[in-house]
Amino acid sequence: MEWFEELDFEENPFNTNPLKTGYSLFGMDKETDDILYWINSGNMGLIEGKTGLGKTTLLKHAIDNFKGKGKVIYVNAKKLNKRLDIRSLLKEKKKGYILLLDNVEQLSTKNNERIKYYYDEDYLRSVIFTTKDSTKINFTDAIKDRIGKNIISLKKISKGDASDIIQERLDNNEIIPREIIGELYDMSSNIKELLIVCDLLCYQLLKQGKFQATKKDIGKIPQQIMEQVEDYDETKKCNKCDEPLKKVGENWRCETCDRYCNNCGAHTSEDDKICPECGIGLEEEVE
Repeated sequence: MEWFEELDFEENPFNTNPLKTGYSLFGMDKETDDILYWINSGNMGLIEGKTGLGKTTLLKHAIDNFKGKGKVIYVNAKKLNKRLDIRSLLKEKKKGYILLLDNVEQLSTKNNERIKYYYDEDYLRSVIFTTKDSTKINFTDAIKDRIGKNIISLKKISKGDASDIIQERLDNNEIIPREIIGELYDMSSNIKELLIVCDLLCYQLLKQGKFQATKKDIGKIPQQIMEQVEDYDETKKCNKCDEPLKKVGENWRCETCDRYCNNCGAHTSEDDKICPECGIGLEEEVE
C-alpha cells in the first residue's frame, strides 16, 4: 500500500506534475494575472526561472482558464525540442489557438519563422514560452519584438506560501506540522524539491508507524533526494521509442518514428514528392 493511501488520499498529494493537479497557486497572484491578461489581449509572453519554480504550474493555470473557451495547445518542448515542428501542431489550420510552449531551450530558426507567421495570420491568438534562461533561446528579432516587456522572472516562493501549499495538499493533515515544513523549506531550493522531500518524509514516517513528523525525523532524509530533482536533457532521445535522435540539417529526427527529408530534416508526408522545405526530390540520394 502506498503511504498516502493510509491517510485516505486517492493519489499522492505531492505529485510534482502540475498538469495533473488542481491546487492553488499561493504567492503567484501577479504572475497568474499577467498570463491571463497576455492571452486575453492576444499577446506573446515569456516565463523564465530555474527548474522547480513553477513555470509549468502557471501554464496549467492558463489551461484551466481557457480549455473550455478556446483551442489550447500545450507542448513540453523539453521532450520534443529537437523534433518540434510548429506546423504539425496546427494541422487543422483553424484560427484562434493558444500555444503554450514549455521548456523551450532550443528553438530553431524555422520554428521562429513559423510561430511568427501563424501568429501574424491569427492562427495563433497568443503564444506563451517558458525557459530556464531566456538568454539561451535562439529567438529571432521578430519574436523578441512581439514578446516585448511581457516577461516574468520567477523566484523561490516565500516560506509562508510554501507552508500553505503543503498544508493544502495534505488537506490540513498534521503529519507534517508547519514548523517542520519550514525546516524542509530551508533544505530545498524550490517548491519541486520541497514536494519530493515531503513525499519521502511521509513515506518514512508511515513505514515506521508514525503519524506526525518531528525535527528528529528530518535528519533521516537521505541526501540523495536532491539528485532526483537535478535537471537532465531528455531531448536527445525519441519520446516514442527512446532511441537516440539523429541530427539532419537543423532538425533532430528519429530514424524509426519520423518521416523526414534526408537533406534538411524537415517533416514530410507520404504524399510529398519533394521536400516542402528545401525542394529536393525525396527519392534523390543526398551525398
